[in-house]
Amino acid sequence: MRRIQVAEGIIRVLLSPEDCHPFNPVSFRDSSGEYLSQTGCVFTPRPVFRLSVDGVQGEVRQTANGEVISFDSGECRQVGSVWSAVLRFSFPGSPVLTGLGAHEDGIFDYSGKSELLYEHNMKIPIPFLLSSDGWGLLLEAGCAMKFRGEDSGFTFELDAVEEISYLVIRGTDCADVLRRLAFVIGKPAMLPKWAFGYIQSKERYQSAEELLSVVREFRRRGLGLDCIVQDWMTWNDGCWGDKTPDPARFPDIRALTDALHQMNVHFMVSVWPNADKGRDCDEFAEAGFFLPSSRIYDAFSPEARNLYWQQCRRFWMDGGTDALWCDSCEPITDPDWCGDEKRAPETRFRLITEASALRMNPVTMNQYASFHLRGLREHWLRDIPSKRPVLLSRSGGTDSGAQGAILWSGDISARWDILEKQVAEAVRVSCSGIPWWTLDIGGFFVDRKDPWFWRGDYPDGVRDPAYRELYIRWFQFGAMLPVFRSHGTDTPREPWAFGAEESPEYHCLREIIALRYRLLPYLYSTAARVCRDGLPMIRAMLTAFGNDPRLRGLSQQYMLGDALLVKPVTRSLRDGGDRTSVILPPGGWYDLFTEKYYEGGTEQLLETPLDRFPVLVRAGSVLPLSAGACSAAELNSPADELVVFAGADGCLDLYDDAGDGMEYLQDKYLRVPFRWDDSACRLLAGKADGSLPADFSVPVRLVRPDGSSEIRPFRYSGEPAVLEFR
Repeated sequence: MRRIQVAEGIIRVLLSPEDCHPFNPVSFRDSSGEYLSQTGCVFTPRPVFRLSVDGVQGEVRQTANGEVISFDSGECRQVGSVWSAVLRFSFPGSPVLTGLGAHEDGIFDYSGKSELLYEHNMKIPIPFLLSSDGWGLLLEAGCAMKFRGEDSGFTFELDAVEEISYLVIRGTDCADVLRRLAFVIGKPAMLPKWAFGYIQSKERYQSAEELLSVVREFRRRGLGLDCIVQDWMTWNDGCWGDKTPDPARFPDIRALTDALHQMNVHFMVSVWPNADKGRDCDEFAEAGFFLPSSRIYDAFSPEARNLYWQQCRRFWMDGGTDALWCDSCEPITDPDWCGDEKRAPETRFRLITEASALRMNPVTMNQYASFHLRGLREHWLRDIPSKRPVLLSRSGGTDSGAQGAILWSGDISARWDILEKQVAEAVRVSCSGIPWWTLDIGGFFVDRKDPWFWRGDYPDGVRDPAYRELYIRWFQFGAMLPVFRSHGTDTPREPWAFGAEESPEYHCLREIIALRYRLLPYLYSTAARVCRDGLPMIRAMLTAFGNDPRLRGLSQQYMLGDALLVKPVTRSLRDGGDRTSVILPPGGWYDLFTEKYYEGGTEQLLETPLDRFPVLVRAGSVLPLSAGACSAAELNSPADELVVFAGADGCLDLYDDAGDGMEYLQDKYLRVPFRWDDSACRLLAGKADGSLPADFSVPVRLVRPDGSSEIRPFRYSGEPAVLEFR
């Protein structure tokens, strides 16, 4: 066994089969004593097989991902061997154990529970475990694996390894552990400013003209919008996965993107890793760049990744497209996503891992999406440096943030219980070190149909008042995520589909979009800090208030940055959703909508009619806001207003840059440090950082716990300044 000190608070352990005969337990301790021990490690030989399909003609099958060509009738041949391994750990006390990526079960605390980590629709396997006692464990393994929680311990069962490498990360608290994790895996890459605005999507727009007509309607109604998304089937009929657009429906991509850009709207298009017919398929086949026994391109090959990028460029990127939606980038799902009934979890795991291992190295099976995203980002930065890469992906790895990838939770269904689980998923994903995450607002599947995964509760879609209520609550939650995006099938997703302009539903959606744009300066400043220190934008209670044992197990409320506490409403009005309980951490808190003050350390039952949900501002916060923007391009730099919430000391790094491009990495940005001194009742601005001009005027409004407020003008020229309040 070899142990290597990587950095302060980080230890890497390397294990090979010969190191573990016999195995000697390893304890990790600091001045506070032992906090984690490795109590066992067993390696077992494991054969590796490949499916040989020489002379076998593929069979066309209809799957959840459309028609695919299957090569399941070939001969399996052993091509080598690796090891499977079992790692056992123990720990003192009874901490909360969380992380492990995104899954569909809504589990937050894995103490005594199990999870299966493999790439799949609705599963993003992140082999990182975070303990509320201030330590983290990162397995540097790319294979499928199983986590088994036990009393005062846990086990990882690794499907295929050549050796084992893991990191033990010790921090002062959970936030410190996540910062140290970012030091290892790479700090998050900054998204363009428009990516924090509203993104409109559905399955699917039929043509370029329909896309333009929807955007024109957003602009006519004065609704905020920064991106519209074209989902799948842009290709010619029968050319599944081909990146050549159908000329009848998408005749001129440059003309489309130019028209969108003139309306300050960006364009995202869905691209797939498979190519069953057409030009792309022929190119991959001729070069030998498909995974064995498949029509899925080999993302593990640098040459194949380069060809994939050239295919993306040919029409879409060279035509002005601003973002790529990397759909189905956990490519082997079809053996499981079929049939009328959902199989047992262990059966699903076996079906996917067996089918995947016949087509790719089982040692790196869980890293297909990571290699796919890495190739796109590297080529994008080389060829289009004027635009920051935007990659929306259904799967990814520990390095997703460093790749600037936005992960989302897959094809979820429209039900109240799933909305509640998605809140826990959002919080747990952040504890896995994933900074940019979103979901299909309203659920992807709205109707209820025969396949087991198509399990929405609303066959009438937007015509059903009950679905409209669910959608509004989901929309409120989505507006308080790092990326705000609606998407789904079965029913329209445009705001006006939910009611006439005078309807309460339309009013709610319009106001939620307006709230998102009002908060955009705060969100962008928070995002910049995420990229500096690695702490995700969503903060679990155990991350933000790790020293309070009352809060560490909470998964239905979270901090969005330093200032905002969010509690999504996950019950219908009929089932008690008109009042929502929030547990307030110590300190003072203000309702964002009414500015009513609450003492912390209490539980508050808040009124939550359809047009309200709990968003509370921490006392001491300095909140930068905009006024009236309908796109990121319309924002005044760096904010239209600063609101100070008195009752405690606080700070803000107000940030702005060009909003796109990579020049922010060469100091072409503006960062102004603000500090609120509550006892002196004054706002202090420090010296500006960055090379952008620092000369602006902004009104500052002070809100006090007694409900009074005061507005003072503030002029800043880049040098330290003080604004006194009475």
